[in-house]
Amino acid sequence: MRRSLLFLALCAAGAAHGQSESFQKGAPADASLEELVKAKARSIPGTEIRYVIAGYLQLDTAWTRRQLEGDEKDTFLVSAIPFGDAESGTRASIRASQINALAQMPTAVGELTALMQADLFTYEAGARPNLTQLVARLGDWLGVGKTYSTFMNDEAWPTTLDYNGPSGAVFVRQLIVRGGVSLPARLRLEASVEDPQADAAAEGHGLTASAKAERPDFVARLRYGGERVHAQLAGLSREVVYSAQLPSGSVQRRVSGYGLSASAAIQVADEDRLLLQWNKGQGVSRYFNDGLSGLGTVYDAGGRLEPLRLIGGYLYYERKWAPRWQSVTGVSTLRSDSEGLRPASDLRRIDYVSGNLIHRLSTNLFVGGEVLWGRAERIDSTRANDTRIQLTARYYLY
Repeated sequence: MRRSLLFLALCAAGAAHGQSESFQKGAPADASLEELVKAKARSIPGTEIRYVIAGYLQLDTAWTRRQLEGDEKDTFLVSAIPFGDAESGTRASIRASQINALAQMPTAVGELTALMQADLFTYEAGARPNLTQLVARLGDWLGVGKTYSTFMNDEAWPTTLDYNGPSGAVFVRQLIVRGGVSLPARLRLEASVEDPQADAAAEGHGLTASAKAERPDFVARLRYGGERVHAQLAGLSREVVYSAQLPSGSVQRRVSGYGLSASAAIQVADEDRLLLQWNKGQGVSRYFNDGLSGLGTVYDAGGRLEPLRLIGGYLYYERKWAPRWQSVTGVSTLRSDSEGLRPASDLRRIDYVSGNLIHRLSTNLFVGGEVLWGRAERIDSTRANDTRIQLTARYYLY
């Protein structure tokens, strides 16, 4: 118990430092932490190593019109919306609180940066320490460790008070080895080898199925970083072995999966941003922020196992109303057009809508409110929807 209290007392995160980045994830939050190093870093005596430990304590309270199914209720997962009768529910949580530690050291081949990030959001395991990032970067050409996938655009992530965020977005943090090179015309090319994490199992309708990856995922992206536009094109290649057991016998198939993603962050006026993303692929269910299937495969009419074909995306607008006021509003969707035998609990489509208003009360204290709406559609075309209202307070520790 004392260890848990000590961890909570230290809970802090990526120190998104400033007004317009008050609740952001991804590259803007990491960049803010690096700015904090320059302003408030300490040095290890006798070395050139600079470091900072910073983050925030966060309290979320939420009322949900129809309590979500499953163990995870502290974030708004559209895939967990109940299709039967459900009562409303109220939640209070500090699990989104985070702690970050960043260290930097100059070397002959570039600056060496080490980042550690943790929160209390282990989803099914409850409120326990959860390591979200542990990565080392050498200059701008090499990164090794657990961090944002190269398939994700961490520069264009929409800010939501909800921990999980848009259903149709690409969002995953995993073990990677990534290399990159800067090109002319503000372009940058990066490629990585990543942990496939494809082990899964599901059953239903007399079907028992499993999936396993036998090689790493290969990912590449091309980025453009202009003064008012950031854009990214990304591609993903993976290989998954699907196995199924039916009353008529067993079947196994090796499938080459792929993913394509296009995204952009466009500055509008002086401080507003338009954020958009489009994603498509097959055998890449785990890269999406929510899920339609426990396994991500179908048993087609020809007797073959096929990976789900998925299309998802989001459209969000960040608006700064005044120096201390901002809002982020948008929509997201994820759907599959695959036909075949799937468990009854599988979904065909999910939609996610959110809108918030965030206010900076003081240098370190931010408060905000958010309204969320989601709709889930099963493969038999039945639908269910839900609404959540969330209030959040975040206090930064530097």
